[in-house]
Amino acid sequence: MVLFRGDVKCKSLQRRTSISVILPSDNIHFLQDTEEIVPQPYKTLYLLHGLYGSDDIFLANTSIQKFAEDNGIAIVIPCGENSFYVDNEKAHAYYGEYVGQELLDITRNIFPLSDKREDTYIAGFSMGGYGAIRNGLKYSQNFSKIGMISAALITDDIVNYTDDSNVLRSRQFYESIFGDLNKLKGSDMDPKALIENTSDIPDIFMACGEGDFLFDKNMDFYEFLNSKDVNGKFIKAQGEHTWEFCDKYIKEFIKTLI
Repeated sequence: MVLFRGDVKCKSLQRRTSISVILPSDNIHFLQDTEEIVPQPYKTLYLLHGLYGSDDIFLANTSIQKFAEDNGIAIVIPCGENSFYVDNEKAHAYYGEYVGQELLDITRNIFPLSDKREDTYIAGFSMGGYGAIRNGLKYSQNFSKIGMISAALITDDIVNYTDDSNVLRSRQFYESIFGDLNKLKGSDMDPKALIENTSDIPDIFMACGEGDFLFDKNMDFYEFLNSKDVNGKFIKAQGEHTWEFCDKYIKEFIKTLI
């Protein structure tokens, strides 16, 4: 396994931004005197972190590096800040465009990653789960599978929020991200509207703990998928909004890719 961490110059964000890249190469077992060669170009998962996170947070809180090595898949983790991975025109911070297209172009130019849709996937935890479904659908020509772990599917609710000092409940914070909340429903930031308007929907994998404060929102979205005959899988399991849950079920998603 090879781990790269560094900065890339990003047109969508008009600045440099950090990324972490896990490659399943150099899989050498010195004690056994064996070496496993993963064919190039690599299948690739673009993995999105949650609120308050950065590109190194999965490396610190999960065992995903070893799992990627064992299963022969590359993983690219961008830094999404607190953007919800949507396009903020006023700030010229087009995070949706970045993770949906430009990041693929950048990393494929640097690393031996497959450019085939069937080898390219997007997933995320919490805010990243929302970013995965939003951009996996908006850029559905690029991704064949979407993984949502404890996804922050909050767009139906935040229009009713009021001012609050806690960013999770702050209407002002969400207005700074999504713009006019009264125009959110039916827009390209509304996952249900994107389902309605996407012709080639990637396969969708969902997992959420029954003790998670986001469980009802995930259950509602899965029922919506069923009502639209969308190919989706939802794992309901014991657990809360924790890294332990994320670690377990992001691996379950990766198992569907190999």
